Amino acid sequence: MTIGGGARWQNRSWQNIYNRAKDQYQDFSQDAYWLVDAMARYQVSEHLSTTLNVNNLFDKQYYTNIGFYNTAYYGDRAM
Repeated sequence: MTIGGGARWQNRSWQNIYNRAKDQYQDFSQDAYWLVDAMARYQVSEHLSTTLNVNNLFDKQYYTNIGFYNTAYYGDRAM
């Protein structure tokens, strides 16, 4: 059995985006965050192993991109 993991950190980010509904620009921001990943691998036989990877182990909701064409995209969820 092999067990591993990793952590990723993203600094605070912000963008001044145009809100069409309000016809004005507004600041959109996200605080810094950590993401934790985990991995487990089991060697079934000499030629076969099985692996389980879980990204975003604690199911943190975050944006991967803010302000690209006035949009924001959520990151991957653990579910």
